[in-house]
Order: sequence, then structure tokens, then C-alpha cells
Amino acid sequence: MTLLSIALADFRSYSEAAFTFAGGINVIAGANGTGKTNLLEAIYFLATSKSIRASRDADLLRFGQPAAEIYARIHSDGREQTVSAKLRAGARRVFSQNGAPLSSPRELMGLLPSVFFEPGDLSLLQGGTAGRRAFIDTVLCQMRPRYLEALRRYRKLLESKTKLLGLCPETPAYLGALPEYNRSLAETGALLAAYRRDFCEKLAPASAAHHAAISGGREELSLGYKTKALDPEEAFRRMEERRDAEIARRQCLVGAHKDDLEALLNGKPVRDFSSQGQARTAAVAMKLAARGLLAETFGEEPLLLLDDVLSELDGDRQRYVLENIGNGQTFITCCEPGKITLSGNNILLGF
Repeated sequence: MTLLSIALADFRSYSEAAFTFAGGINVIAGANGTGKTNLLEAIYFLATSKSIRASRDADLLRFGQPAAEIYARIHSDGREQTVSAKLRAGARRVFSQNGAPLSSPRELMGLLPSVFFEPGDLSLLQGGTAGRRAFIDTVLCQMRPRYLEALRRYRKLLESKTKLLGLCPETPAYLGALPEYNRSLAETGALLAAYRRDFCEKLAPASAAHHAAISGGREELSLGYKTKALDPEEAFRRMEERRDAEIARRQCLVGAHKDDLEALLNGKPVRDFSSQGQARTAAVAMKLAARGLLAETFGEEPLLLLDDVLSELDGDRQRYVLENIGNGQTFITCCEPGKITLSGNNILLGF
């Protein structure tokens, strides 16, 4: 997969802009505030239908503008194609492939698989559980269209049940609808948990191998998926048992949205017992492992988007990341021109 060019209209800070890319390494240099991250976000949005920072499409529009568009030429499935996204505040987004509107964003999956890596990801294993679930979800949604469908269904159910819980104290009649929501959440959550568990079982050995290489074999990384959602009957029973607590707190306290990815370093939780450098090494290992799984799935290297990550890593970690970029297309942002230069197919660092 290769991104050949991209054009932006009223997306984030861009009024109009167009870029053409090389098939290998692309270095995007410029001062803070010049739109480097916005450019990577546009690429990632076309690849995944997700923003890396915004929860609403309206936040992706240039200030004061009613609509935005992203248009790209790509090489995927052995041929050149076009992909576009049209965004409008308060309206449904529209994706197109080769000029034809797509019925669902899931039809984009696999055309331009990507892994995005930004400085905040370096604390992936020291932050909250939501970030680790999001890491799993963003990779799995690209690999498994059925997973994307199940995740969307689960989120809609979760939102509806949360609203219902807020109404129950004032309107007890709504209590009768809770078992139906719990049953649907338990069944859909079990599907999500099964996908996530299988993904983590494949991610674990690849992450451990990368981590061992970076640490010189001094540390052993192990990953495991923590869930109580695999058995839909058990999950349903737990939801019913926690009904009063959920109503009191007006929150869904049980389900796949509470799952976590546990990381151990030499048998101890990374979150509680590792240094920042060790946690960053584990995060790098996991991102590179995820890229490898995408490559296995699609038979080609996915895009690698590195948003000012290298400046946050020490020399050994920088070198390892760059040595494991492989033959795929890579986009690297940095703030100072000259800090990163290209020599043939190699990157020269000036940090």
C-alpha cells in the first residue's frame, strides 16, 4: 500500500493544500503550529475513518468553515485508486472510492492500513485502560471488518443503556428495559472480547521479541488480555447483579468496555513497577508488533506515521525504530529542518 498524494480543503489548519509523497520515507519538517500533525491526521482519517484527536467531525473543519474534504491517490490491491472523505458539521460524513460513494466506512478498511505513533503513546502502558483498549481497537478495526461492526454496535448499546440508567431513578418504568440491553451488551461484548483476546495472543510474542532486542535481552515483556466478558451468560448475570449500583451511579459498570491489556516486565506490572524508559520501550515494541500483524494480514507493509516520536526517544530506541521501518511507506514529522535527513534509503539523525 502506498499513499501517492493527498489534497486537503478546509481540513484543520489547511484552507487548500496538496502534497505528493515518496514510496519510502517521507520527512515532514516545520515549526510547531505549521500543520504537520494535521497532515498525518488527514492520512490516518482516510485510512481508518477515525480522528486521532477529535471526537466530532465538526472539530476537523477549519475554523468558521461549514465543510472539509480530503482527497487522495493511493496504490492498493495492485492498482492506483482514489479515496476521498467529505465532512460537514452536523451531517453524515461521506467516503468515496474511485468516485463512488461508500455505504459504510468499513469498506475503507484494508485499502490503506496504518499505524499512528505520537508522543502520548509512549505512556500507553502507564496511563488509563481506555488508551490500551483504543490501541487494540484501532488495529483490529483495520484487520477485521466484522470487529468494526461489533464495536459500533456495542458503543451504541452502551450509550443507550447509559441514558436509560439516567432516567430510571425518576421513571422506574424504564427498569423493565434494562435486561434486554444487558443481554445485547453481554452478547456483543463477548464477540469483542474474543477478537481482542486472539489479537493479544498474537501481539504478545512479537512485542516480546522487539522488547528483548531493544533491551539487549535484559528484560522480558509479556502481555495478556484481562476480561470478564468472554462468557455472555456470566457477563449478563454480573450486569443484573450490579443493577442497583449502576442506577445509583448512572454508569455501566460491567462489560467489555472495562477490559484491559496487562503488560508485565520481568513478571511485574509495567504500570506500577517500570521506569519511564522501560515503559516507552514496551510501547515501541507493541506498536512495531502491531505493524507486523497488519503486514501479515494484508501481505504488504502498512503505512507508519511517526508524529514527532523520535525526538522523545533516546538514541538506542531511535535507531531500533528506524532499523525496523522495513520496506513500507513511512511518514516522520520533526520540528527542526536538518534534524532528520535522508541518505539513500537511510535516515540520518541530528538529535
